Amino acid sequence: MANLKAVLRWYCRTPRGWRRFPVLLGRNNRIRHTLVMDQGKEVSYPEGRYQILVYEGSRPVYKNAGENAADAMAARDKEAHLLAARLSADNAGAKIVEEEKRTYLRRAAGLYVQDAENRNANEAAEQAELVTNEFMEVSRKTFVDEVAREDIFRFHKTLRDRGCSDRTVANKHARLKSFLRFAGVNPDILPPKPKYEEALPTIYTADESRRILQAADPYMQIVIEMGLKLGLREQELMYAEWTDLDSQESAFRVQGKKFWDFRVKDSEQREIPCPADLLKRLKAWRKKHPNSRLIIGTTSDSPNTHLLRSLKRLAKRSGLNCGKCDGCNSKLNECQGWTLHKLRRTYCTTLLRNGVDLKTVQHYMGHADLASTMRYLRPAVGKESQARINAIQWV
Repeated sequence: MANLKAVLRWYCRTPRGWRRFPVLLGRNNRIRHTLVMDQGKEVSYPEGRYQILVYEGSRPVYKNAGENAADAMAARDKEAHLLAARLSADNAGAKIVEEEKRTYLRRAAGLYVQDAENRNANEAAEQAELVTNEFMEVSRKTFVDEVAREDIFRFHKTLRDRGCSDRTVANKHARLKSFLRFAGVNPDILPPKPKYEEALPTIYTADESRRILQAADPYMQIVIEMGLKLGLREQELMYAEWTDLDSQESAFRVQGKKFWDFRVKDSEQREIPCPADLLKRLKAWRKKHPNSRLIIGTTSDSPNTHLLRSLKRLAKRSGLNCGKCDGCNSKLNECQGWTLHKLRRTYCTTLLRNGVDLKTVQHYMGHADLASTMRYLRPAVGKESQARINAIQWV
């Protein structure tokens, strides 16, 4: 017997990551928009979209139903009627032949985002939604079969006109190409990935690291040192828990967190040696926060999603902005040179310059391939290196 379930869900961002909840209905049987019951409490999670849960056999499938409550209810009812019609046809020994229609570009984009969500690839889903929306705004095409090669080149030009770097354009092109293949666009119209000059990874100098640490309060000192001495990614910092720290082995384990719906990139755990000075600082921090779950969570012990902003504001207040980049010259006056990922790059380069072998550094960094780690094999350039060069007898 066919499964007639067509259930509406609110798929939204929560402090524990993206979650699906049954929609709440008011007395008038209308959806109470953004409101859900989470852990026994009525909460509003405004960032999200509606989805319709249906079953293909026993497999649950979630179909996007947009962000408008009334439209979502109408889509749910339509889906339920279609399921009922299919059941009636099956019972009568007949078959419903649905008219083949042209695929709307916006619907294909929604299915592409939904596919990433069904794979629990939330970061990929966010990027997919961003790039597909940008492309539809530029191309102004309605149907998938209308997309032409010129639309993709115009997309590149629009991105460059906005000030996007060549690398950013190339990355967005790769995401767009993946979407268009998914949508069934003729691969012959897809141009090759734009080329860009591979820049050397930038790192913090020892002086910059010292100055930012001296300017930081105890909380930001922990954030900066964990990035600088463990090489953690931004989300790995956000979701770092005390259970990840093994004080006896002086090690830190990077692992997924079911409670927060956090998954490690490439789904591979890794264990990193924790330097003695950082371990001592973490132990002291733990004594001051004995009941917290997260190492650097908010006052309510939720993941802090503003770590990057805090770092940039710290650099600004401390007079450490470069004063030359577009960020420094913007209204926010937040330097582009101060990033959490730059702490991670500094960690990798420091390990390699101090003789740690490539395979070990690859494991500590969580790189999927050795080539990613080898990018950081850049020579040191400082007074000591210059002295060695000057001492060489060239002729």
